[in-house]
Amino acid sequence: MRKKIILMTGGTETLDFFSRQLASAFQNMGFQTFLFDQTCEEESAEALSHFAGFSDSILITFNFEGLNDAAALYDGFGRLFWDVRDIPCINIAVDHPFYYPELWNLPKEKFYAVSIDGGHRRYLDKYYPEINNSLFLPLAGTSLTPDGNYKPLTQRTYDVVFTGNFAPKETFLCHMNRLGKEYAAFYQEILTELIANPDLPDDIVMERHLLREFPDASSEELRQTMGNMIFIDAYIRFYFREKVVQTLVDSGIHVHCIGHGWDKLSCEHPEYLTHEKNTDSFHCLERMADARISLNVMPWFKEGAHDRVFNSMANGSVCVTDHSNYLDKILADGENAVFYDLKDLNALPPKIDALLKNPEGMEEMAANGYRFTIKEHIWYARAKTLQEELFSKLH
Repeated sequence: MRKKIILMTGGTETLDFFSRQLASAFQNMGFQTFLFDQTCEEESAEALSHFAGFSDSILITFNFEGLNDAAALYDGFGRLFWDVRDIPCINIAVDHPFYYPELWNLPKEKFYAVSIDGGHRRYLDKYYPEINNSLFLPLAGTSLTPDGNYKPLTQRTYDVVFTGNFAPKETFLCHMNRLGKEYAAFYQEILTELIANPDLPDDIVMERHLLREFPDASSEELRQTMGNMIFIDAYIRFYFREKVVQTLVDSGIHVHCIGHGWDKLSCEHPEYLTHEKNTDSFHCLERMADARISLNVMPWFKEGAHDRVFNSMANGSVCVTDHSNYLDKILADGENAVFYDLKDLNALPPKIDALLKNPEGMEEMAANGYRFTIKEHIWYARAKTLQEELFSKLH
């Protein structure tokens, strides 16, 4: 079995963080690891050439880092380092596949896609059937206190925290209106259906509306068009972030948001909203570890999870989240997490209020969530799954 793992750093901060967590996990499992720093490609490429032999390494990357726009990784004949050295590439896309319509077509040998959502995997099977797409692997959590010695909830600073950026709907008007009123109305129809039916995957709704207007559209045309409509995914994500936080603060529940853009949130009771700019992933973890409740609003992952769920529980806070088919299967409402429904947000403030008035119950729930996550949903567990489910296929 290959015993060297290569991961990419120096790109998007969140992806850098994920790579470093996996590197630590693989080191604990006895693998040698190499972190390719994208901020100094030439130096990293030289060091990589010494680290990686032939047919002894594996690249694990997020969002195609190292597979696209990395000039130092190509030789004089236009061949990627990974192909020259017979290094399989495992790509974990942390967004919906329609964010990368061209990148899935990059010429590369021994490429393996890992999906963080069951719907993403189904989309790849349909629109990119030639890709090896065998593994569903949700994102994972990171604990600041792996020894279990997290701060009791009664000693924490914040009632409710939310970690994530915000953008008001006006941000997306330029995309909505770019092709005129007819297309703007078409986009609005899709958004209206998703808002009314938030359990539906957005690619399914987009595809249905496209086929209604263009019944003879080919698979290639559909996937290209959906790739040009990714603002819908961003719009609906921020729409519900706004509604959830707005509902809580206007009900008199204090919410502390970590991320950019929250100064633009419109609400009736801004005195219940505090916010700070997101600096990095560890900063978010620190705030979760100092909160009684860590709020999650899912990206449009209807058959997966977000790392915010597992980070919340891994740091001893009570995770309050909306649903996904996957979360419904693995979490027990009221035992190790609390669910709310995007279709009934008026029921959310009473749930939060009841939790805050029951500190003993919250402590028990937080402890259950912590034990569950540490056992099954930290990055070490994901590294083990990669080893057990995929590495044996890499020849």
